[in-house]
Amino acid sequence: MSVTAAVREELAHVEQGRDCCVRAELSALLRLGGSVTLSERGIGYTFETSTGAVVRRARIALDRIHGVRRDDRVEEWIEVHAPGGLHAATRYRLRLAGAVAPVLTDLGLLNRTGRPVDGIAPRLSRRRCDAIASVRGALMAAGSVTDPEGAPHLEIRAAGKATATTLAQLLVRCGGAGARAALKDGQWRVVVKSGEAAGAVLATAGAHTAFLRWDAARLRRELRGEANRAANADRANLARAVSASARQVAAIQQALATLDWEQLAPEMRDAALARLANPEASLAEVGGLLEPPVGKATVHRRLARLASLAEQSAPAGGSRLR
Repeated sequence: MSVTAAVREELAHVEQGRDCCVRAELSALLRLGGSVTLSERGIGYTFETSTGAVVRRARIALDRIHGVRRDDRVEEWIEVHAPGGLHAATRYRLRLAGAVAPVLTDLGLLNRTGRPVDGIAPRLSRRRCDAIASVRGALMAAGSVTDPEGAPHLEIRAAGKATATTLAQLLVRCGGAGARAALKDGQWRVVVKSGEAAGAVLATAGAHTAFLRWDAARLRRELRGEANRAANADRANLARAVSASARQVAAIQQALATLDWEQLAPEMRDAALARLANPEASLAEVGGLLEPPVGKATVHRRLARLASLAEQSAPAGGSRLR
């Protein structure tokens, strides 16, 4: 099961709270998971999902808040479509027909004149519990969570700018720091790119088990990345040290061939001999071998001075230090 499917399945089994929370969740669920339809029979609604538990939750909420099953004026039915075509999974459709306008108006999908509107009604998400319920409904309807082995982020598709903008604000209230609405490829989306913030949204919405598994995988990925970066840095530092040591040894060998060794300063000769005897040692280690011991900066200056003298003397065929 994918991370997204696991999140939706778990959220669909979160205990439903007060009526205000159920209404807020249902509004977001229907807003992002379906569409209002118009036909010769009048206004209708179609909700579609690949998670059976989600469509059952929507049906239960509709009956709890609006008594849909007991209202003879409202027609309600579920269609099940087997995998095929563009869909690799079973699809469930919840359809509403008949006197559904009052239901859709109460949930903020229609205005008082019966026209479809974009956005999530502010009256349905003022309290924190309602904001959390709205985010839960949005995640069940149109949320997706990337595999934490890749770049972790959370995304929710939205039909319009107003819905996306309001949803981004709700996500921030639920721990999704940095959530933003963006239009990409003609589709409005709300994105949380921080793995930590995405995890906070999942946990707040109620997907605790999915969050723990997802966050553990995310942390493993980050630790592997840090270990790889450290290993790469160590290899790069070692390569630089080996390269620097090789240059120093070559400079010392040139100095031996072109300079009067006995006329070099004693501390310069000592540093050069210590480096020749310990080509793999660090400058700090070479400095520790000298008497008295010196720091790596001092060793570096002495060897650099020796290399400069050797380079200056090479064209002259062995000029001596005076």
